[in-house]
Amino acid sequence: MRRSFRLIKTLKSALVAVVPSALLLAVPDLCRAQTVIPVAAFRSVTLQNGGEVILRHGSRQQVTVVQGTADCVEATIEDGDRLVIDHRHGCTEGHRITVEIVTPEVDGLAVMNGGTIRTSGDFPRQTDIAVAVEDGGTVDLRAMVVDRVTAAVHDGGRIMTRAEDALTAQVAHGGAVTYWGSPRVTSAVDGGGVIARGKPADLDKPLDAFGIGNAPVPPVPPVAPAPVTNRGTL
Repeated sequence: MRRSFRLIKTLKSALVAVVPSALLLAVPDLCRAQTVIPVAAFRSVTLQNGGEVILRHGSRQQVTVVQGTADCVEATIEDGDRLVIDHRHGCTEGHRITVEIVTPEVDGLAVMNGGTIRTSGDFPRQTDIAVAVEDGGTVDLRAMVVDRVTAAVHDGGRIMTRAEDALTAQVAHGGAVTYWGSPRVTSAVDGGGVIARGKPADLDKPLDAFGIGNAPVPPVPPVAPAPVTNRGTL
């Protein structure tokens, strides 16, 4: 659990940090075409401020813009081995971007301020992964079987995952963690949210089938009003 919330903490600090110019990866001015972005080696992926990341398994790492205006994509390596995908300044949510990331393995995924990371294709079984969503967004890991998953959702969003041995999940102030498999579950909900086993029929269902865009997040259960004590009249 601490690992997932360290991801969220790192995301927050990244929003206010000045990215060193040496790490800024320039993307050619090319519209509506697949553009490969050269990146250094990474172990985790963060998506910020909307868009979609499709995660696929492959023998070597590669990052490709497959939809949208390539010069609206900002890709940086932060904290040594964390790949961050973001919109460039001046681009709006109307500039929809889709980035395909191929990697042999990954040990952390995070979405902040909206957007979707989803796995596609066949992944070999992974040992551990930490996943975090904050302020809206979806991480869909149903195509990846993982032994041990640590998942955290804060202030809205959804994580969908397959855990075989253990799942440690926490939701705070709204959001949902949906899981498949038969893991040992350690869970905590603070201020509303849902942690629940997914339906078998939903395991292979396309993400769009859950609703328009991303899978819907269940509403936050209402908080019961505090009881009123009648102290009588003076």
